[in-house]
Amino acid sequence: MATTKKSPTTKKVSTKRTPVKKGPVKARPLTWRFYAVTVGIFAVAVAAVVVIALFASSVTLKQANQERFDRISSIYGSLDLGDEYSVQTSNIFGDKRVYSWDKGRTYSSVVTYVHGDSVSNTVAALDTKIKAAGFKFIDEPYPGSAQTQYHYKSAKGEYLRLSVSSKPYDDAYFNASVIDATVPESVYAMDKNAGPANVTIKVNLDDNNE
Repeated sequence: MATTKKSPTTKKVSTKRTPVKKGPVKARPLTWRFYAVTVGIFAVAVAAVVVIALFASSVTLKQANQERFDRISSIYGSLDLGDEYSVQTSNIFGDKRVYSWDKGRTYSSVVTYVHGDSVSNTVAALDTKIKAAGFKFIDEPYPGSAQTQYHYKSAKGEYLRLSVSSKPYDDAYFNASVIDATVPESVYAMDKNAGPANVTIKVNLDDNNE
């Protein structure tokens, strides 16, 4: 009797894995290093913003001052004084300089000259030049004084102050006050129209309160 061989049974191995139950993931506790780095980054960012703002403000102010300087210089240039007006001192600036004791007043740019003519002739010549440059006469604060002073204003709101006096009289007055501490009557009796003439021209873009 023949025996039948049974083929060995092959067991199928399951590839399915038993799902692992996931629980809530616990966050890693923040350390002091994390806070230190965060604060450091924030501080650097704020500092960068401040530096950029200050730099931009500085550039803007510098540009504005340059524009004011150019504007004031152009006013002096527009007077077309020529070589007969010899410059003695010049202080032209563009920044707005407020008086420390009076915030409503600002300093003016100033140029002084000597002109080889009488006071009256110099005043008349400069009055013509100033008006030709676009300024209108607005005031004579001290009529009849030893120094003639005229105030002008342009349509753009620019102020110009003209002062003219006798150089011989100014020199004699100054010398007497320095040497003798008093001014004799002989100085007061001098011709205050005699040339050459001392000339002062002030320009102010902000006010006429100086």
